[in-house]
Amino acid sequence: MYYIIFLIGIFFSLIQDKKKVLFIIYTLILLLLAYFRYGVGPDYFAYEYLFYRLNESPLKEVLYGLDQQEPLFRLLGSIMKFSGFSYQSYLIFIATINLVFIYKICKKYSVNPTLSLFLYFCFYYFVWTYSGLRQGMTMAIGAYYLLECINQRKHLKFFMIVIILSFIHTSSLILIPLYVISKMNFSKKQLIYLSFLSILVAVLPIGTLISYLNNAPFIGRILPYTDIGYSINNIFDFQSIGRIVFLIIAFFYYDVFSKQSELNKKMINMYVISLMIYFLFKFSELTAARLSIYGKFLDVIILTNIYYFYKDKVNKAIYIGGLIILSTMYMFKELNSLKERTGLESNYALIVPYTNIFNKDKYHFQNRYEIYIKKGEY
Repeated sequence: MYYIIFLIGIFFSLIQDKKKVLFIIYTLILLLLAYFRYGVGPDYFAYEYLFYRLNESPLKEVLYGLDQQEPLFRLLGSIMKFSGFSYQSYLIFIATINLVFIYKICKKYSVNPTLSLFLYFCFYYFVWTYSGLRQGMTMAIGAYYLLECINQRKHLKFFMIVIILSFIHTSSLILIPLYVISKMNFSKKQLIYLSFLSILVAVLPIGTLISYLNNAPFIGRILPYTDIGYSINNIFDFQSIGRIVFLIIAFFYYDVFSKQSELNKKMINMYVISLMIYFLFKFSELTAARLSIYGKFLDVIILTNIYYFYKDKVNKAIYIGGLIILSTMYMFKELNSLKERTGLESNYALIVPYTNIFNKDKYHFQNRYEIYIKKGEY
């Protein structure tokens, strides 16, 4: 199923769709894929367990909730539970919010919204729609209003939205410095120097140093996700190399992209800065990924719009071919990670089945939420 949707995405992206009909169809396909999934994503059963722990009284949940998720997210779940919605309905609601805002971003800011949505499917869908429910919402909503408020220069509106989002996932506060950065007039040369510096910082054993500050504010929350004994070898993993490649692409097209409009320059500046944020927090892979995703996500717009800067067919064909290869690599990586972290037991090494509410009895999942109860992890 995933491979079929991948091929459909390529096919739809290459067809001129002036009325956006194919774009709407592809969005609906991704919605349905999220609606009927079962056991997909490493956090599927963990969130199920947390959902059933929610108090059916929204007020009591906010005041006396058993778990530590941000209050607005717990309030949302409690209201839905109080209203009689099932866990699957809860997932459908969150997936709808996520993909509606992704749809709005692609439609408004991409020259080819179907291609942008296809890139989202390959790069982010399996993590931020399937698994990271809280941050998937804040990323989609936050990225939309980041671009909107920059365009409309509505500073107070943006600040208020981010504060609200922070009660769903605290990491969304990184949107405020991104917004401030968008107002700064960085040059390409300055960004190159800063990028080199951030990569050099990633080499330092910061994780070990932080371990000595476990009593400092906020450090206690980061410490469980910190890689103690961090060394230079860690910047040669897939995640780091991939982001270095994206940095190279951004700088290669920086001049031509930033000259198109003021928003384009702000967009690519935020994108590059977000990649730097990843390397600055590389000592904690999870923290780095969560903080950098809000600006990194802009590549679904940037990489798409670059294609339309080319006028001759040969260069356009080379670029789109390279983009498809990059997307293929990322999707296979995400699917492999999805299979391993989900705990799905399958007889096929290369094929990751689409497990859903209709065929769930055919598969066995190692990470059922009962495991979390037994371990006392939640």
